[in-house]
Amino acid sequence: MSELERLTAWERYRLRCLAAALSSRTAPVLSHVSAAVVWGVPTFGSPPNEVHVLTTMTAGSRTEHGFVRHAVREPGQDITVIDGIAVTSFVRTLVEFCASSSFEAAVSALDWSLIPSTSHGIKRSTTRAELSGCAERLGRFRGKSAFERALAFASPLSESVGESVSRANMHLLGFPGPVLQQDFSDAAGHIGRCDFWWREFNQIGEFDGKGKYLREEFTRGASAADVVLAEKQREDRLRATATRPGVTRWGWDTAISPPKLSTLLRAAGIRPSHG
Repeated sequence: MSELERLTAWERYRLRCLAAALSSRTAPVLSHVSAAVVWGVPTFGSPPNEVHVLTTMTAGSRTEHGFVRHAVREPGQDITVIDGIAVTSFVRTLVEFCASSSFEAAVSALDWSLIPSTSHGIKRSTTRAELSGCAERLGRFRGKSAFERALAFASPLSESVGESVSRANMHLLGFPGPVLQQDFSDAAGHIGRCDFWWREFNQIGEFDGKGKYLREEFTRGASAADVVLAEKQREDRLRATATRPGVTRWGWDTAISPPKLSTLLRAAGIRPSHG
């Protein structure tokens, strides 16, 4: 298998965006989802076929020759250069990406961006004030209300894209908002933090992505089997605490499917706030 074949669809899309920008005679400014992948903003689903760039209002928005050209009032505003390629700034990228994405994709990106972080010296986090300020500087643009809705809902307490997607879909389905990262303890001490906690239903929710069992930052050298066993023991302790809460787990297939997530939560006794 070649190195290219080992890449994910989104990693291949990132390379295509970079190649398109480098080979273009017009030195375009990568924007929206194309700038998002350059900055490392978390994405899911399938990548688009086209490369997204900015253009002037005079030129007008259009799709041609593998590019989606977004006509904006200030194409030269909030621009930076990464490895010789012009891209919208980190904050502007988030604003425009979220304005043109689904609610769950926007929430995932914003949750991630609100957690203080850097990578290779590049800032990978921001604040609500910076995001709101950028949106105001851009003036009127398509999707602004969608961006503002996602920003109002975003939280730095979601610790993975799967948690963010789950939480966004819970909201869209009308389920009451859970407490995030709730700590639990028993007589033996601290058990751990749980992704979601509905006190009124005495239910714990846990998103189980593959990373929990495979990524070194989570496994800390333990085998997948050891991690599964430790999770089972942890869950037994949670169920045995004073209130004897229920524990419900799900993975990606459920997180991204509102019908599946609704069925799972209802089966756990959690009811929507309406409907």
